[in-house]
Amino acid sequence: MTKQQILKYLAILLSGSSISLFIFFSINTRYQLRNMAAIDNAVNKSVIKLEDELNKINLVVESMAFFYENKSFIPQHLFERFTNPFLNELNGIKALAWAPRITDSEKTKFEKFTAITEADSLRNLLPIKAIDLHYPIRVLNPLTPLKKVLGYDLYSDSTRREVITRSIRTNKPAISGLITLMSDDRDANGILALKSINNPKTGEHKGIVLGAYKMNKLISETLNSEVKVLDMCIHDDVNNTTLFTNMGECKVNDKKSNKNIIKKTIKAVDREWQVHFVPKPEYLSFPHIFESYVVLILGLITTFLLVLIGYKKDNHNDRLEARVLLRTAELEESNKQKENLLREIHHRVKNNLQITSSLINMQKRKLVSKEAITALQDSQARISAIALTHQKIYQDKDSKAVNLHEYLKDLMEYQNKISPTFSYTINCPEISIDLDRAVPLALIISELVTNAVKHAYPDTTKYNELIIDVDVLDDGMAAFSIKDNGKGLPENFVIENAEGIGFDIVKALCRQISAELSYNSDGNGTHFTVTFHNRT
Repeated sequence: MTKQQILKYLAILLSGSSISLFIFFSINTRYQLRNMAAIDNAVNKSVIKLEDELNKINLVVESMAFFYENKSFIPQHLFERFTNPFLNELNGIKALAWAPRITDSEKTKFEKFTAITEADSLRNLLPIKAIDLHYPIRVLNPLTPLKKVLGYDLYSDSTRREVITRSIRTNKPAISGLITLMSDDRDANGILALKSINNPKTGEHKGIVLGAYKMNKLISETLNSEVKVLDMCIHDDVNNTTLFTNMGECKVNDKKSNKNIIKKTIKAVDREWQVHFVPKPEYLSFPHIFESYVVLILGLITTFLLVLIGYKKDNHNDRLEARVLLRTAELEESNKQKENLLREIHHRVKNNLQITSSLINMQKRKLVSKEAITALQDSQARISAIALTHQKIYQDKDSKAVNLHEYLKDLMEYQNKISPTFSYTINCPEISIDLDRAVPLALIISELVTNAVKHAYPDTTKYNELIIDVDVLDDGMAAFSIKDNGKGLPENFVIENAEGIGFDIVKALCRQISAELSYNSDGNGTHFTVTFHNRT
């Protein structure tokens, strides 16, 4: 396994894990935001509902007070008829009652109907002790479950006495702190909402109307949906007592839990309540949504599968690459052997041609006919041109082409050794000729050079020059030209009618490689041009 592959697998693992974790936390964050919105909504709704309910309490005692201001006495059945709608509408209501103001001198007259009582430490009702003023309950709704409460003196308890005094002083509704309600229910903590009543004509104080509320019931009925989201603790600002809590001990000053407490102030008739909301733990903790874990697990599995697939694919590719490299090495070795063999063949062909040239040379020495010797020399020059071509082929490292510049240089050196009566100039770029054209082109060049050397320079005492130019043209075309400064061709010379075998060879080879032969001649020399298509 390569370092690059290891980095690729690590990148896939990192990317896949990051995406999976991002989606996982995004889903849970969405639910956390939803929970926070639910908490804010529950807090706002709780405040609104509590304030509405306290306003209803205030309205009820105002209505009862108005009812009693214009009546000297209201019997039980009329009181029940008047207050029954209130009982059905008010949350947490324990009882509605009327308590007249009774001085100690009026006590005997009142007790003809109901005995005035007070509560001991165990909430047992006992006859009242002698005091100057009483506010005994005269009528009560509901009566049946609370009948024993009739005659209970509200003024006998300090908390109740304080709120009565406050309402009398302000002539407005007032609400008490936390009290223990007169009930068989041992968990009957609640509050009183009351209003003092004066005679509208004389201004004389007549008594009080009141509503007794059970705090647990008031909160549970008013905030039945909100308490599923929030724990809360309600404090009375006047005496700093806890009116209600549903979270055990109300630790509003605990620094650890204080960061989650949401504090609100509520106007409670003539007092202020400090409400501390604490979201339920399940709304504050990390949601751990099931679908987020499904996405996370699927994402991680997909990531590992991608790594596994990538590993198997890379492993397969490595095996294929190894096989390809092995096969390539085998082919390269085979090609190398073939190239060596091909070079060896060209080398042997060149040697055989040199042997042939040597045999011709031996044959020349035995001939007397000048014409025969010339013919053999021409053949020998052609064989040498072919041998030189094969030499250049096996000297090429790929054995696929002939370097034209080097070939021309060697050819002209050979011709100059045979006939040192001329000088030559080669203008040729670095160009290679493919094997299909190398031998024919070599013979054409050899024929034209040999023809110029033999026929263009009758006077060997003069400066005789041969110029060879090679040009690379567009569209893969190339052209070479041979120009001498000799006597020129005969006036009526037509190459198609030339009788020498040399021009027949040149024309035949031009047709073979689809080359175009052109020439011009005057008294200053002859210029042959061969244009051909080079495939290299």
